[in-house]
Amino acid sequence: MTAAAICGADLFPLHGMTPGFDPATVLGHEFVGVITDVGNAVDLLEVGQRVVSSSMTSDGTCTQCRMGRPAQCASRALFGYSGVYPRLDGGQAEYVRVPMADRCLLKLPPASTDEQGLFLADILPTGYAAVQRSGADLTDTIVVLGCGPVGLMALLCVSGFGGGAIAVDSIEARRELAASLGAEAVSPSEASELVLARTGGLGADVVIEAAGTPGALDAALQLARGRGTVSVVGAHFEPDYKLNAGLMFERELTLRFSIGDPLADRERLMQMILARGLAPERVITHRLPLAEAAEGYRLFDTRAGTKVVLLP
Repeated sequence: MTAAAICGADLFPLHGMTPGFDPATVLGHEFVGVITDVGNAVDLLEVGQRVVSSSMTSDGTCTQCRMGRPAQCASRALFGYSGVYPRLDGGQAEYVRVPMADRCLLKLPPASTDEQGLFLADILPTGYAAVQRSGADLTDTIVVLGCGPVGLMALLCVSGFGGGAIAVDSIEARRELAASLGAEAVSPSEASELVLARTGGLGADVVIEAAGTPGALDAALQLARGRGTVSVVGAHFEPDYKLNAGLMFERELTLRFSIGDPLADRERLMQMILARGLAPERVITHRLPLAEAAEGYRLFDTRAGTKVVLLP
């Protein structure tokens, strides 16, 4: 391993919110490194190559994989997780074992940095999926609720849209990051007034909910115009969320959930990084030695850090 990042999904087991999680599981599903050994089933990779891994495994043979939906693979596992998925130790370590390596690992081009590669594992494809699956048009007004790492990646992907992006977050430092990416950044209390003023009272064409809280999802539904789309990439595990079906029906809203698809999108996104200067590494706020991982988790959990990278 040469670098690993802390993701919001890592906080669920940290707080005991992942059913059946084995506390001996090594965390981390965003990591880059150098291959030191390969198994007999590996055909496309060689020792010494610099690679990034997809956050989840997929077998490539099940119906979902054959239909181009590897994130829904019947035998999928998430690096750094157990309980809700089969246990698979992750990359916040000095070494990691990568099963199905020919599918999971992507060789990094020489012109790319390890930090750029990190974002291809999960959050950049997730932010991209939020935009792509929303059906957003170049003239649409797009609102991103939640300017954590995934929300910031979505903002990077919509930075060229003519309607302009509105970023919403309660933390000033995150609003400043969002503004540096070209968005108009406001607090949650200011969002509705700005959206209505920008759209002549109609509401946003697309609302990307990247916060992963019931309150943010409620707000997203309220901010969307009639026949608008709410694209959700925040992680939700509430079995009892009360969806406002009346509002959904009245406004004919589309509600879509996505978890991102690194296998499908990472090469395209790497080209965007190299050719268009996408620079996702701009959102990294802290770089710490692996031995200081506990401090990294504290910074990330308390939102004192937006994106924390651990360096073995």
